[in-house]
Amino acid sequence: MTRLTPLRRRRLLATTMVTALFAGSLLATAVPASAADDPIDGARTSGDAMFPNVGNGGYDALDYDIDIAWSPTGVAGTGSTAVVTGKFDSASTTMTARALAPLRSFSLDFEGLTVDSVFVNGQPATWTRDIDAAAIKYKLIVTPATPVTGEFTVTVNYSGVPVFHTDADDSQEGWSGTNDGAMLLGQPIGMMTGFPHNNTPGDKATYTITVDAPSTLTNTAGVSAPGAVASNGELQSKVVSQSGERTTWTWRQQKQMASELVVIGIGRYEVVEGSITLLDGRTIPSWSFIDFGLSDANKTTVRNRITQLQTITQNLERIYGPYPGNSTGVIVKTVPSAINYALETQDRSFFPSVNSVNGNTLIHELVHQWYGNNVAPSTWTDIWMGEGMATWGPTYYNTLEGFGAGTTPSEQTYFNSWNNTAPTSANWNIAPGGQTDSANLYGYQTYTRSAQFWAALRVAIGDEPYFTLIKQWQVDNAGKSLAGADLKALAEELSGFDLTAFWTDWILEPGKPAWPDKYSVALSGGSPEVALYPGETVSYTVTALNTGRVPLASSVVSVDVSALLANADLVVPEGATLDGTTLSWPIPVGTAVGTSASLTIDATISEKSAGGSFALAVKPLTLGGSCTETCAVDTSVVEIVAPTELPTITGEAVVGETLTATSEGWPEGTALTYEWAIDGVPVEVPAEDEEEPVDEPAGLMAARAVDAGPSFVIPASALGARITVTVTGTLEGFRTGSVTSEATVAVAAAEVPGGGEDPDNGGGTDGGTGGGGAVTPGDPDGSGELSQTGGELPTALGLLALVLLVGGGMFVAARRRKLEV
Repeated sequence: MTRLTPLRRRRLLATTMVTALFAGSLLATAVPASAADDPIDGARTSGDAMFPNVGNGGYDALDYDIDIAWSPTGVAGTGSTAVVTGKFDSASTTMTARALAPLRSFSLDFEGLTVDSVFVNGQPATWTRDIDAAAIKYKLIVTPATPVTGEFTVTVNYSGVPVFHTDADDSQEGWSGTNDGAMLLGQPIGMMTGFPHNNTPGDKATYTITVDAPSTLTNTAGVSAPGAVASNGELQSKVVSQSGERTTWTWRQQKQMASELVVIGIGRYEVVEGSITLLDGRTIPSWSFIDFGLSDANKTTVRNRITQLQTITQNLERIYGPYPGNSTGVIVKTVPSAINYALETQDRSFFPSVNSVNGNTLIHELVHQWYGNNVAPSTWTDIWMGEGMATWGPTYYNTLEGFGAGTTPSEQTYFNSWNNTAPTSANWNIAPGGQTDSANLYGYQTYTRSAQFWAALRVAIGDEPYFTLIKQWQVDNAGKSLAGADLKALAEELSGFDLTAFWTDWILEPGKPAWPDKYSVALSGGSPEVALYPGETVSYTVTALNTGRVPLASSVVSVDVSALLANADLVVPEGATLDGTTLSWPIPVGTAVGTSASLTIDATISEKSAGGSFALAVKPLTLGGSCTETCAVDTSVVEIVAPTELPTITGEAVVGETLTATSEGWPEGTALTYEWAIDGVPVEVPAEDEEEPVDEPAGLMAARAVDAGPSFVIPASALGARITVTVTGTLEGFRTGSVTSEATVAVAAAEVPGGGEDPDNGGGTDGGTGGGGAVTPGDPDGSGELSQTGGELPTALGLLALVLLVGGGMFVAARRRKLEV
């Protein structure tokens, strides 16, 4: 960092302030303060690549209150294709929404019918319709008398003959006539034929749905029976008019719901009421509607299926978490062939036949109550999440691994599906998460390839992360609309894997994706039972078994060798690489299904090892791996014997005094030896028959040892030095260990009574203690406590030095003054 002088800092600060002021003035010029508050026109699209002209922006829909009065008007067609026609005598929809910015206009999606009036916050508003059928654009553009901010309401009053919507794939949805009434089904965008709204799965809301219809309905064959209105949520009321001719049904959906999941069924129904108990003990109501025109046998089949709702729902709760709705049920109705499909309408799914409700389709639509309903896609491109899971779910459910008796695992089922579809098949031409053509929305990529994806993801990340993922996705995101990228992020968080390449291959790019590797790893060897000494060799074997359905293509095993490196010298095996403390081994490409490959790791125990037991651990580094057997093995090294405490030295650090070493905390039976050192240089202790030299050679400081053990007499040559002791322990079954004490204070000179010098100990003066102990700094009372600063000059020498210092200073000062003159 370059340090700025005060002047440069001031200049820089001034320049910065001017620059900031100038930039601020530009910002103020470019964006006036009032610009952020100027009302705007809400976007007439939600930004969905599949339906660029459907959905709207600028507001968040919070609630819809739909009120329709419907009456039959006749019959269209003949024979089995005949349907009842009808009209809206009157209808109104009130949307409560929150403006994301002040809006001078906003739009809703609305197809067909006649708009009678529009009110915003209770005040009349102007409106226009922008319709381009070829572009799938049906806009009701509303301009309120006063721009809206914050929460607002818009009420649209309308009437006339409702229409159905034809999709780009020529399928039919929206408001359709049946053989005795009408059915409103809206996936993906046909709900706009029934009421005006923000027609995108990315903008959920709550709903009140009120339908006034004849109490008795007559089918196209002229047979009359009691009428009913089926819808979402919970039945709030059923009010019969004073004449008895009409009945008003009011349903309330208090859970967040995407508009495409609304259902309104008007017809002759047998209504079956009941309840189911969920895993958490909560009891919720059940309303089911059975087509009155079905045979008694078919009605019995449906009733039997309704009794299974509790069991199926509880089993699905075990997979996906708590049931997200406040009620349940089914709607079974014979309908024209154009809408002859089941649909996951929220709370009570729609089924066009007895066979569909009696088979796996019921489980499919119930899975959708979680995937697709509770958590919806934010755009139609991500429909694959829900449809793929709702396809995979029943397959898993019906196997032994789930809740059924099927002996073919779901993984095998979807591998076969993948394997039997050639790479050249057109089925691979559309990526599930990359589709933009609504004409192909309900193709192979949305159902089969997406179910294969869920099966492949389970292989790739393993069972525990997978089942945690599919449940946590629901629990964490209940009531939301999310994108595939959000699912990927959670899968990566829970699995610990980077799934970018896998996700791109399966979801984002066309072409046949690769089925993931699947393998298990195990580790053997080491020396857990027999402790090794330094210099001995230890060997390990890593084994990788292909447990998948394709030859291994890109699998890598990771070995944590951190503990091994701290205790041994590793020989990096051929074919592996060492990065820091991680050894990586790519399993040989092409390892066949059911076969294994292995890697041998050798190391030599080194002296640096403190001994004891350490582990070598192995784990899969890439997708599809698991460690189902031994993932770590131990190696034992003979321990170094050691105490629990450092040695301590007692005694005065004074020439001629005796120091004593105490070493506690060694294991019982440990034999100890002592080595004293002066300023880190070991003391050479003379042998018993050796005469002590009169003149010590340079660098040799002879000790007056009381014995060869814990006591040590300080020699004169140690004056001013610091003394330590190293204690070495030996014990059978252990390696020899040594510990060294902390150093004493600097050794002081000995003092003799009367101020005389002792030529044997270097001389000294009586410090006034009346005895022979040395007075050291930090121990003025001669108590024997060791000082941290070393010895001091005798008092007389100190006084002399002070006189000389003062006199010298005066001489220098006088000389300086003389020179200055």
